[in-house]
Amino acid sequence: MPHHFKGLAFKALALFSIVTFIPTTANAGAWTAKKGDTYLKGAVNYFETSSRFGDQLPDFENFQDLNFNVYLEHGLQDNLTFFATSSFKDIEQTSAGETVSNSGIGDVDVGLRYNLTNEPAVISIQGLAKLPFLYSETADLPLGNGQVDLEGKVLVGKSFGSAGYVGLEAGYRYRAEDPVDEFRYLIEYGVDLSEETYFRTKLDGIVGLGSAGDVPLNATTANASLPIDFDLGKIEYTLGYKFKQGLAAEVTGTTNVYGDNTLKGTNVQFAIVSQF
Repeated sequence: MPHHFKGLAFKALALFSIVTFIPTTANAGAWTAKKGDTYLKGAVNYFETSSRFGDQLPDFENFQDLNFNVYLEHGLQDNLTFFATSSFKDIEQTSAGETVSNSGIGDVDVGLRYNLTNEPAVISIQGLAKLPFLYSETADLPLGNGQVDLEGKVLVGKSFGSAGYVGLEAGYRYRAEDPVDEFRYLIEYGVDLSEETYFRTKLDGIVGLGSAGDVPLNATTANASLPIDFDLGKIEYTLGYKFKQGLAAEVTGTTNVYGDNTLKGTNVQFAIVSQF
């Protein structure tokens, strides 16, 4: 592991250990939190790749991202949930034999989820804003594309008791300036394997609403993970363990399985989730 990654690892593990003292229950897409309830997830992620879907970028060799992510939900009302997420990132990219790196807080996502009905299925609507104000988009290796995104989404969830639950999501993301708008979709299934263990899997997809094939290879930021126009499908698979005091730990793999004009690879995540 590169030396500058080690500093982030120590910071992440320290924050990670603090989060472990908060009790938890699991949460899922379309459902809203009860008024006053707070859901918190702290996660360490690592992603590395040397390959892409579609044409290769000239001189691109390798990209690495080690980050600590925090995801928060809070019930403002039983049918209205506020959520926010961001990451402290340490990234490194090698192109044409030259390695550049950067670290700091990346994009911040904030949003609201509103429950419309619980029968015959849970149906909610959600609005999200991606805010790029905590980093420099002109850095040699920027932490984000510096653009504001606005997203509207419809979420549907259905519980089948001991057989688990299913979630479906579909939305439109408006991306300011050069990045093309996107259609986003998600299919999720989760189930308790025992009183202590649970499993969930997701297909998470993005379709660029421009023509990815017509975008020049250099139509991207200096960060190879931030293409202007791309398609991507990811499969996530999570195994979780619920402790007696309400705390849960998760291990997640997320593999980029199909796409165009974007990076291949698998993200590995270790997380603690909690509710209080």
